[in-house]
Amino acid sequence: MKLYEFEGHRILSKVGIESPFFVVASNISEIKQARKRLKFPIVAKVQVLSGRRGKSGGVKIVNSEKQLLDFAKSHFLQVFGGEEVRFIILSEKVEIEKEFYISITYDTVKKVPFILFSGEGGIEIEEIAKTKPESILRVDIDPLVGPTKKDLQILFANTQPYSSGGFVDFAERLWDAFSRYDCRLIEVNPLAATKNSLVAIDAKVILDDSGLVRHKDLDVLPKGAISAIPTERELAAREIDEVDYRGSAGSVFIELPGSPRSPRGEAGGEAGDIAILASGGGASLLVMDSVMAAGGVPANYTEYSGNPPREKVEKLTKITLENENLSGCLVAGAVANFTDIYETLGGFVDGLRRTRPKPQYPIVIRRGGPRQKEAYEMLKKVARQEGYDIHLFGPQTPISVACREMVELANECKSKIKNQNAK
Repeated sequence: MKLYEFEGHRILSKVGIESPFFVVASNISEIKQARKRLKFPIVAKVQVLSGRRGKSGGVKIVNSEKQLLDFAKSHFLQVFGGEEVRFIILSEKVEIEKEFYISITYDTVKKVPFILFSGEGGIEIEEIAKTKPESILRVDIDPLVGPTKKDLQILFANTQPYSSGGFVDFAERLWDAFSRYDCRLIEVNPLAATKNSLVAIDAKVILDDSGLVRHKDLDVLPKGAISAIPTERELAAREIDEVDYRGSAGSVFIELPGSPRSPRGEAGGEAGDIAILASGGGASLLVMDSVMAAGGVPANYTEYSGNPPREKVEKLTKITLENENLSGCLVAGAVANFTDIYETLGGFVDGLRRTRPKPQYPIVIRRGGPRQKEAYEMLKKVARQEGYDIHLFGPQTPISVACREMVELANECKSKIKNQNAK
């Protein structure tokens, strides 16, 4: 989970890292109130999860109330970096003598965390990494013991005239935050040397989603998959796995731009109308690619995997099918070795039965694995007795073929509805 800058500063404060005094505002009225707590010049910063705010006009030093209000009015609720600006922070302007860069993240090849440090921080750090890579220093960290003082002293040996001891202390505190709060990344850029101390001017923090259950005390806002604003269905799907760790069902649920009920629907493009319930990481992506290659538009992306119990798949199915503008539903995945196909498709049927109004659109199912034959016999019976338009494909049918069939059936369904409405 990516955090807003102000959320990152709050985490740094828990380990004693100094940040500039700031106030968070979510509307013009709060901007006016926040301004009373600061003296000009004030640094105004939009809060978005994307980077490069400084180069894109999202950070501005303002010297008057008019400049501040003009900045706020031109950014609040506007799209910046692909996100709607919900927050702006007003920060004191720090007198910076020199800027540095420091971060801690993971090396997924070596499978160890490491520190990066440079004596040339600021908004040009990406260009510096390309043109002067030798200026960016690295120290790998033993995750069991943390960074050693000896390694840190070597890393900060050339920070004169500033005391290397201050940098060692800062890095140790940064590691404390990184390890204590299950971070995937902590980046401070710039790390400012002032007359009296080291100050984290900016704070970029990414938390490990799997560790969030251990940190209920953290004051962070829920984040959606595409923007910072999660939809109600994204939040509801996420809760399924939070209360039951048997298998996975709902940890990943994304309402795609243009999805009829998504607040991101104004993003443009054709609205998604094919509900997706995929299984297996690689197969799930193949399902999405195949649907789009056939001319279909998915309304969502979600998956269940492992061997989730029937009730978890039922909950995920109901959330997925709550979209009233669907023209089809696709349940697809690769051949499973450890998933009880009868159990999971039984959960799908339970969720289907709970969906209102009753789905009249075509449903395509392409699965394979333990108890598949038994499951398909059950599905045929349900379709025949309860009037669902279910189309079954076994593992002998390529996923791409099943997806193409889904798109064709969905298009027929849309044409039928269009003709009925014309009458």
